[in-house]
Amino acid sequence: MTRTHLLPVHPYEPNRGAPAPVLMPEQSRPPLARMLGRAGEPLELRHARAVLTAILEVSTGRRSPGQLRPVLTPRMYQYLRAAPPSRGPRYTVKSVRASESAKGRVEVCGTAHADQRASAVMAKFEQTELGWRCSFFLLVQPQPSP
Repeated sequence: MTRTHLLPVHPYEPNRGAPAPVLMPEQSRPPLARMLGRAGEPLELRHARAVLTAILEVSTGRRSPGQLRPVLTPRMYQYLRAAPPSRGPRYTVKSVRASESAKGRVEVCGTAHADQRASAVMAKFEQTELGWRCSFFLLVQPQPSP
């Protein structure tokens, strides 16, 4: 028969007495402000994916439309507020592709997956003095088989 016993644990506090971490400017901005990207810079796909995911969360009632106001054009914001949320599945945006359609405008498409089905998502982003804002969004769901 093997005997086991526990050894005492030495007291430990990580970073005791160390100065507080320094926040970089990108880290100190709220998450939705980071979705805008930076004014004058190209739209990053991670920003587009985050906005698409957030819009899908609004459309299924999992997020308030007011949270997206900084990343939407006024017209798109009004559209999301007026549309009643549908209790649909939770979508995961997987692949995202972008194409510059005009100076300061980018069209984005991708796939959103839910319940083992893929749907297409499309959006248009416009560059403003504050950053990129989504001006159009569409979710194209597969039609049921007859």
